[in-house]
Amino acid sequence: MSTTPDSSDRTNATSIAAAADLIDNAAGAYRILPSGAAYCTGIVPHEGFEVVRVQLEPWLPLDEAYPFIERHLANAGRPIQAFCGIEIRQPGPLTRDRWAGFNVPYLAQLRRWGLMHGDLSLVCRSNIALAVAPPSIASVCAFSYTRPATSRHTSFCLSGTADIDSQGNIIAEGDTSPAAMQQRARYTIDVIGSSLAQLGLSWQDTSQIAIFHVHDIPDLWGPSLLGATGDALRRGVLVYRARPPIAGGEVELEARGVRHETVVSTR
Repeated sequence: MSTTPDSSDRTNATSIAAAADLIDNAAGAYRILPSGAAYCTGIVPHEGFEVVRVQLEPWLPLDEAYPFIERHLANAGRPIQAFCGIEIRQPGPLTRDRWAGFNVPYLAQLRRWGLMHGDLSLVCRSNIALAVAPPSIASVCAFSYTRPATSRHTSFCLSGTADIDSQGNIIAEGDTSPAAMQQRARYTIDVIGSSLAQLGLSWQDTSQIAIFHVHDIPDLWGPSLLGATGDALRRGVLVYRARPPIAGGEVELEARGVRHETVVSTR
């Protein structure tokens, strides 16, 4: 499939149309709850399709990951517009200026793939600054795409949610006290819960929850924090020593609903 700008623009114009509060990506077989330019809030596949998550081993630098993703989807018999989620790991948190600069080539790539709706991204994104064994350069550790379903299980993809509100304000900025860390965590849990509800989903539909933080979060597993996710905790929670990608953030939360995952060698 051609990924020239002209071809992508035509595909974008003809196959993606707004419907209700969601944007429909007909070519990719999923609908999108938009958020902004850098990432959408979440996606749900069309009926008869599912989300598949692909973990890369070893991770690939971002520029090398793009052609790898193209090849993988082509080999899977899926158009590049089926790409619906990317998970990036950063060497460290970025300043606001560096964050803006980081997004420029990324968004150009999405536009070439026909995965922007005007100025809105149609792809979920997780972007984490690891505090332990970080990569030397921004790298992709996993990505997701849609394919015809092999089961009737609910699946979906969400972007990671940091302790930063929609206006760009950091929750409890500059404060990593126990109370502040609880406040930051509570914010991410509330936002993810709201995003799930907007997609017609609940915590019960999740297959995996992951939380990223460095400073301790007292009573993290209690009823006012992760305990609020209910039975979803039976499937466990991945905990990473890491931070959101923007300097000042201290907590990020992820939730996904994926029944099929694979680990692919990139060597």
